[in-house]
Amino acid sequence: MKVKNNRTISVNKSVKPIHITLRIAPKLIINDTYYVSFGKNEVSTCILIGIVDKEKIRVGIKNNSKIGYGDIYIVNNNEIGTSPEEAVINEQVF
Repeated sequence: MKVKNNRTISVNKSVKPIHITLRIAPKLIINDTYYVSFGKNEVSTCILIGIVDKEKIRVGIKNNSKIGYGDIYIVNNNEIGTSPEEAVINEQVF
C-alpha cells in the first residue's frame, strides 16, 4: 500500500476484486471512516454520511478542504471496506 497523494492510496496489484455474491458489507457507523475503490487498485478514504436504504449508502470522499469531504457518492453498502485492501476486494467490477 502506498499513498499517492492526499486523496488516493495505491493498493498492491495482487489484491483483486471478488464476485458480488461473495462481498460482505462491513458494520456501518455514520461518520466513521471507510475506504472505497473505483478501479485500478486506487483507493480513496471516505466518511459514511448516511444510509439511503438497506443496500445504498452515501459516502463523502475526503479532500484537502476544511469541511472534511468533498465529492459525495451513493454506493452499495458492500462496495466499501474498513481497509484499503478490503475496498479493492469489494470494488464493483463492470
